[in-house]
Amino acid sequence: MKKTVLIIFAAVVIITAAIYLLIPSNLTINNQLTIEASDGVVAKFLTHQQRWDKWWPGTKINENQFAYDGVQLTINKTTNGGVNAGLQQGDFKMNADINYLAGDFSAKITLGAQKQSSMNPVKRVIDYFAARELQNKTGQVLTRFKAFLEDQKNAYGYKIYIDKVKDPLLLTNTTNTAAYPEMQRIYTSIENLKKEAIAKGAEMTNFPMLNITQVGSKQYQVNYAIPINKKIIPGKGSVIKELVEGGNLLIADVKGGPNTINDAFEEVKIYMKDHKLIAPAMPFESMVTDRYLEKDTSKWVTKIYYPIF
Repeated sequence: MKKTVLIIFAAVVIITAAIYLLIPSNLTINNQLTIEASDGVVAKFLTHQQRWDKWWPGTKINENQFAYDGVQLTINKTTNGGVNAGLQQGDFKMNADINYLAGDFSAKITLGAQKQSSMNPVKRVIDYFAARELQNKTGQVLTRFKAFLEDQKNAYGYKIYIDKVKDPLLLTNTTNTAAYPEMQRIYTSIENLKKEAIAKGAEMTNFPMLNITQVGSKQYQVNYAIPINKKIIPGKGSVIKELVEGGNLLIADVKGGPNTINDAFEEVKIYMKDHKLIAPAMPFESMVTDRYLEKDTSKWVTKIYYPIF
């Protein structure tokens, strides 16, 4: 009997010693991956918590808390370089830092957390496996973040792509107005361009185009254009502009009204900066929807054109 007790005691001592030797004094989580996106895009979706619900793979509890597969993440603080967050699964909790480091059109994301191991051997083992599970699940979250941002439509909010110039000849007209032009005035000017083209034997080959630029506190420069199939001698006030046929156009597909279109222009500018693109000519809105007839701006379809090189 005494021998049995000694054997059991020795086994407990050996197992306990093994637990303290094999499980480190500090439990750590260290997840790293590289996202093929600009640091500006990464920062937009990582350090602005109101955007987390766009990419988070689980559910949003409130503005600061998110859940995924039994793990609850609470955003404690955001900085220019990352996020400090609390992680919890069951009774196990850790405090984590999620940071990014900019590269050459890439960003390295690191999620790190550390917690002192319990001196209780049973809890030490339980906590160790809980930390490994958190490591696995937070890795899945970062993988989802990577997949989301490497889809350009997610990163910039719109489908942005490069195509070739197919309508190089534009019949254009420029006017200045003291107020933002009304839709009737816009379409009257476009109709005048159509009539001028037809009178000179040309045809419109694509949707009408528009650029409105505020040049003063109460002044707007309005540029109208229609693509035509052949070169003509323009009338008074009109100008023929020629794009390089087969040249590159950066295009964004937009559905929505003026605020959405303006937002898309800003995102295209960010895209151009991220991809080191230069626009040698004025951008235009290609008005796919007849805005004069369609009063519901949420149904407007527009293509933003930026000549680039």
